[in-house]
Amino acid sequence: MTVKKPTNILEKLQARLSLRFAALEEDIFHLIKEELLSLEITPEPFRTVKDVWDDIDLYCFDEDLSNRCEEKIQTFLYDLLADCVRELGVDEVRTYLITRGWSDEVEEMDMEDLIYEVNELLDWEIAEITLDLLEHFGQYELSFLYRKEYPFQQLCKQIEKPVDLHFLSDALSSWLFARKEQIKKQIREECGETLLDDSLKITPFSSEKLVQAFFDAVDEEHLAQIVKYVETELTNEIKTRFQACLAIRQTSVWKVCESIIDQQVGIWLHEVKKEAKALYDEWEELCRLLENSCSKEMIIVLDKMRHYPTFIKKVDKKRRTKEEYEAILSKIAYTYVQLLNEKYQCSIKWNPQKMNRWLSTWFTSMEEFERSFLHSKEFNRHLKAISKQIFEHPLSLSASSVHKKYIVHVGPTNSGKTYDSMQRLLQAKTGMYLAPLRLLALEKFEEICAHGIACALITGEERKNVHGSTHISATVESVNVTDEFDVVVIDECQLLADETRGAAWVKAITGVKAKEIHLVAAPHAVDLLQTLLTYHQFDFEVIEHKRTTPLIWEERAFSFPKDLKKGDALIVFSKKKVLHVAASLVKQGYNVSVLYGSMPPETRRKQVEQFRQGLTDILIATDAIGMGMNLPIRRVIFMESEKFDGKFVRTLKAEEVQQIAGRAGRKGIYEEGFVCAMVNRKKIKKLLETPVAPIEYSFLPISIESLKKFPYESFDLFKRAWNFYQNELKETPYRVHEISEWERKMSVLEKTLKKMKLELSLWKKLSFCFVPFSIEETKITDYWLTMIREYLTKGKVTMPPILTSVDAIDELENSYKQLMLFTSFAYSQSLPFNEEEVFGLKEKISEKIFEVLSKHLIRYMKKCKICNQELPWDFPYPHCHHCHEYMYAEISF
Repeated sequence: MTVKKPTNILEKLQARLSLRFAALEEDIFHLIKEELLSLEITPEPFRTVKDVWDDIDLYCFDEDLSNRCEEKIQTFLYDLLADCVRELGVDEVRTYLITRGWSDEVEEMDMEDLIYEVNELLDWEIAEITLDLLEHFGQYELSFLYRKEYPFQQLCKQIEKPVDLHFLSDALSSWLFARKEQIKKQIREECGETLLDDSLKITPFSSEKLVQAFFDAVDEEHLAQIVKYVETELTNEIKTRFQACLAIRQTSVWKVCESIIDQQVGIWLHEVKKEAKALYDEWEELCRLLENSCSKEMIIVLDKMRHYPTFIKKVDKKRRTKEEYEAILSKIAYTYVQLLNEKYQCSIKWNPQKMNRWLSTWFTSMEEFERSFLHSKEFNRHLKAISKQIFEHPLSLSASSVHKKYIVHVGPTNSGKTYDSMQRLLQAKTGMYLAPLRLLALEKFEEICAHGIACALITGEERKNVHGSTHISATVESVNVTDEFDVVVIDECQLLADETRGAAWVKAITGVKAKEIHLVAAPHAVDLLQTLLTYHQFDFEVIEHKRTTPLIWEERAFSFPKDLKKGDALIVFSKKKVLHVAASLVKQGYNVSVLYGSMPPETRRKQVEQFRQGLTDILIATDAIGMGMNLPIRRVIFMESEKFDGKFVRTLKAEEVQQIAGRAGRKGIYEEGFVCAMVNRKKIKKLLETPVAPIEYSFLPISIESLKKFPYESFDLFKRAWNFYQNELKETPYRVHEISEWERKMSVLEKTLKKMKLELSLWKKLSFCFVPFSIEETKITDYWLTMIREYLTKGKVTMPPILTSVDAIDELENSYKQLMLFTSFAYSQSLPFNEEEVFGLKEKISEKIFEVLSKHLIRYMKKCKICNQELPWDFPYPHCHHCHEYMYAEISF
């Protein structure tokens, strides 16, 4: 067996770094500028970032700016590396690790584990890249970061060689150092070493400020003298900066400098003395508070002193023994623990040895101590116990119902399993149908109504309540678990393994109250369904359905558009490609219908109806057709073999190919169904024939009631409790889904709340995050935040401005999404709104999109971005060959 040569991940990493360098540079700039601002450092010419982070008077231990820049770079590189690994895909990364000596256990690793292993493998190389970048940023001049001039820079600009004038600043700094020693000697003589022995420091911050004071205070006449003197001396016999320093000390200008600096040093010295005395007085006050009892007041005092541990320690040695001093620190730590136990409603007792290790390095802040407290083993045990109490045990999901029985209908597409289930629903006095899509819910709603049955429609975005309704057609997320029904049908139950939506199927399957519950599923879901029903001790039977029409693979190659026939469905995997293909066929005289995921369900229904009635010959669609839609398709043609799944482009899965291909050969219309592919024919054929691996587990739902029980307002603690809950489920057929989508929404939401200066409970914030929409869509996210601001300030939300007359599909669909978001948000927060007005606007938008698709599809031909020449739908570049050659010829020239 030949092993594919692994892709050079480092080359990919370097390429991505080149593309994203500007973003990293901006982050580092922001970090440095924030630090300079907090230290009150004035940026001067010729002084570099490295000068700041190497300054031992500014930083101690591992608190320096250099370390924070290094951490920022390492995090950035790790994210880039993760992107590279995901792009390569699981199989290639596993091969890569095996060829590098990793054991066969990598075959069992998931993508996150693989990313970690590759990071470990390339640790040395990434460290080298980090150090190179750190050195690069260290060379940046502070004045460059701010891009504005200071008096010293203006002075330098007056001579031809500004860099040579830097010796003046050096001379002043040297003089300040000598002056500092004189002052320290003077203080020792006056006050002894009881106080201020180690507090008197002219730090780079102080020296820069004093030197700057000279340039700000000296008049223009003196500046002119300096410039003239330097110009003269640097062109004569002075060869070094040392010689220049000696020469400039002999001028009268230097006396002006000394006078100004002495005055500033005197002011500064007075402030230092006052501050140091006040500081020690506060330490004494803290010690008195500790003698009395645990007091929150002492935390306020301690917070003021947390930047001066060395000063306190050395000065206090004169007053107390080492044992007395450490006893005080122990009381401080004990008080911290008591306050945190009170805050987090727990009773944690820390190991004294652990506390002593912490005390040996002092402490920087209450916040740091709190972080250590919250990540201790003791608190983790406490959090684990909370997770058991507030999150429902899977068995608690089971709804009691008289004579509750499940009928599991299993079979491939076009096997009649949904049809048989619906017949039972139509015969029942009361019933409910649950669909994966709004369009299917709408389709079954109309089907039930057509049989003269009063039926209500309920989805996340709309409600149609029919007076006296006995039946409900709903999306699975809108399941009614309160009322009891005779028959319930839950469609596409294999989706209970979907990490994003699977919990909705679990809630529906376990929670509905009905005498007879029909579960409709693909064959690869039957094992898990039996496991779930057995786990909950439900009675069930399994009915296997066979496909009613054979599905035949066409061995002959397909040529587009020459081989097209009436009843064909062309499958591509993006809305843009659907429109490109459709436009190219319309231009050649074909009548087509189109179908894609973001299309409003009313528009989708009209497009499907055209195809059903034979008004169009060809259907161009994404995998949106794979979900339970009844379409008169004779042949399914895969125009592509890969799809973008939200993170990266990947090959289709066997279950996806089989679900889509199964739509061919509708019973009652065709006796056979056909499948073929335009690209990667062998791969598609193999996926069509490959048995689909059975799904192993599903995902549990979480209720707002559980969130309200969570005792803390920290989302980070909630995440940790959620992970503990995950571990508790190992012996069950369940998992909890990832909450990364909530986390991303929460991050955006909290920034908005911070600007509004509002505090909300965790469950309330999460109720906003539960509203379904994609955080990737900027306009939709902005409108979500707008509604939240309105709701929090006015108690109501305003309907967005809706476009119903433009001819641009993207703008119309964006208006539709905003309208859906508005209704979802209103329902989630129990806000009243005009449902008839919303329904009317939805109809108008849908009709307009249908009109554009019917009359103006040709506008969506793929065209060259430069010359507007029409291109084939699958042309791989944005420019035609002619424009491409012209562009690169210009660059070469």
